[in-house]
Amino acid sequence: MLNLPVYRRGSSGTFYLHTRVAGCQFKRSLGTADKPTAIIRASRLLEALKMTDDLSKIRKYQIDLGKGILQADGPDDHQRLLEALQALSKVRDSEALADTLQVPKRAVSKSVGYPATRSGLKLTELLDKYLLLKQVKPATVTALKNTVKEFSAFIGNGCYVNDTMKSDMTRYQEFLASEKGNVPRTIDGKIGYLKTLFNFAIKQGYTKNENPAEGLALLTKQQKLTGGYAIFEDQEIQRIFSSQYFKDQRVKDPDYYYCLLLGLISGCRVNEITSLQADQFQKTAQGNYYLIIRDSKTHAGKREVPLPAGLFSDDFKGFLIENSKKHKGQVFKYGAKSRTGKGAGNAVGKKFARHLEELKINRGKLVFHSLRKYLNDHFLKLGVEYEPRCQFFGHSVESVNVATYSNKFSVDNLFVLTGKIQSDLLDISK
Repeated sequence: MLNLPVYRRGSSGTFYLHTRVAGCQFKRSLGTADKPTAIIRASRLLEALKMTDDLSKIRKYQIDLGKGILQADGPDDHQRLLEALQALSKVRDSEALADTLQVPKRAVSKSVGYPATRSGLKLTELLDKYLLLKQVKPATVTALKNTVKEFSAFIGNGCYVNDTMKSDMTRYQEFLASEKGNVPRTIDGKIGYLKTLFNFAIKQGYTKNENPAEGLALLTKQQKLTGGYAIFEDQEIQRIFSSQYFKDQRVKDPDYYYCLLLGLISGCRVNEITSLQADQFQKTAQGNYYLIIRDSKTHAGKREVPLPAGLFSDDFKGFLIENSKKHKGQVFKYGAKSRTGKGAGNAVGKKFARHLEELKINRGKLVFHSLRKYLNDHFLKLGVEYEPRCQFFGHSVESVNVATYSNKFSVDNLFVLTGKIQSDLLDISK
């Protein structure tokens, strides 16, 4: 490459020719930030300068296509300006051709799915299409929208599906951990929502790229199992449900009192309990009470859960009648405040945390969900078999032999296996 007096100048990176001609300083912009192009233009300009030893003879027409400026000094200068425009057009055409030919020998040009200009779907538009074609629970819709909004704001520039790379996901994980203070389980949940959307985009043909969220889970399956919520011990259950604090809630806050009691004897999730309707409490032909869970994320979660007759005291029956009238069919005030059920259990969970603090029970990650884990563990220790336990709690049965060739237990069959255990637990609160 020629050693020409070409220098990069300013934050724009534009190259200039800076030299001396006929004893005078000569400085001109070369109108490009690409050095090879600047060298070509500088050599042509110097060649023109060599044709004269008098700078006064050089016309100073001005061309700035970026700003739309074309300026000439007289008819002759105007003609030279037109010739310069034609030459500039040829240079640009040759540069564009060179760019297209810069493919190594024996290499195969491959489209990787990125558009030449920003086009295609934005992530927010992809979400709209996903919600249009998929049946999604209201709570999941809210979580998807919140995650997409947060990720799009983090990425910026529209957050186009075709432009999103794995490195963007990694930076987002780091942002969630450092700026938002999210724990690995929460981060994995958000990345999981994005992974679902990108899998949908690939399946529907909206993008040819690989899923940028694939393989980025922070927790292994084993870590999720061992790092989750703790299980209450028998003596802790005794302290919670025999405490004066809990008994006082029967009058002070019956919604909390009966939510907690149902959590202990039914093993239902907090959102399943707080969103209960009065007609979900039913009775079999044999006279056994049960809950029917109609809405769940999985097929196994839609189930019938037996309840001990001791729960249905006159006080509880009165509570069911009065609250369902007050809340248009809703049993608990928490569910009445949320049309989608999202966050309906937050108030119960917060009060339960204060309840545990009052009793100085602060071992491990003990939350409302720990009641569900305790009941499952309690059933196991007292000999309730795997299959009826899975049906009771709404867990999928992983054994092909059981899942394919066995019939479901009826509510009455389940009650025979669990009713006595549930009644004994209920007695703790008396």
